[in-house]
Amino acid sequence: MALVTLTTDFGTLYPAAMKAVILNICKDVTIVDISHTVPLGDILTGAFVLYNTAYLFPKGTVHVAVVDPGVGTCRKALILEAGGQYFVGPDNGLMIPAAHRCRKMKVWTIQVDRLFPEISSTFHGRDVFAPVGAYLAAGRNVEDLAKPSDCYVCLNLEEAIIETDTIRGKVNYVDDFGNVITSIPAHSLCNILKPRDILKLEGNDIRFVETYANSNPEETIALIGSHGFLEIAVSMGNAAEMLSISGHPAICLQKITSTDNNE
Repeated sequence: MALVTLTTDFGTLYPAAMKAVILNICKDVTIVDISHTVPLGDILTGAFVLYNTAYLFPKGTVHVAVVDPGVGTCRKALILEAGGQYFVGPDNGLMIPAAHRCRKMKVWTIQVDRLFPEISSTFHGRDVFAPVGAYLAAGRNVEDLAKPSDCYVCLNLEEAIIETDTIRGKVNYVDDFGNVITSIPAHSLCNILKPRDILKLEGNDIRFVETYANSNPEETIALIGSHGFLEIAVSMGNAAEMLSISGHPAICLQKITSTDNNE
């Protein structure tokens, strides 16, 4: 059975139209909703969502991802192949981190004008990306839909500047628990932080711990999350609200000291 995933910022109504198009082209398909609640036009959040889920799916999966503030402009439409999976969506960096995580990536530009001579200028999720995803799921050759390309918009989720007592990055994502996930990857902190180190963020003391259970109620902590990035959390609370963080601001953490107190 074919498998297609959907990741969009479309909310509750428009994904149904995409599913209808897919089901009309590929009858024997399972459609998995990764998320339709990406903040409107937030390419970085959409990329983080896809990065953290796509690699877990089996080979042959087709990921249709549409967070597309440039819809209707001259931006290209892409098919990516990586690790035996396909990614279909706009050329704005949205799919690049997820595809790279699935190993070596090939890129094609969808021949939109040839395949779809009459389409909406505002809903390429329904008129371009859903049908192309369905064609791939149904077994159609990518060469029938697109031509090879070596030019595409890049996006990198890893952004860190490590100095003696300073760690800089930005916010990649705020999850439903209010945990603030930064762009600072775990591998950049191997020789910098150890459990019980104290960090400071805009006047707030933050203790670096191994897991949520090593914290006190309502304590602000930092840890390496399951996604492999430095995360700021509040035990039994909402870090984004407590720190007044929204969007993707820069983050600057000062390493203050270590403590030998038991956790």
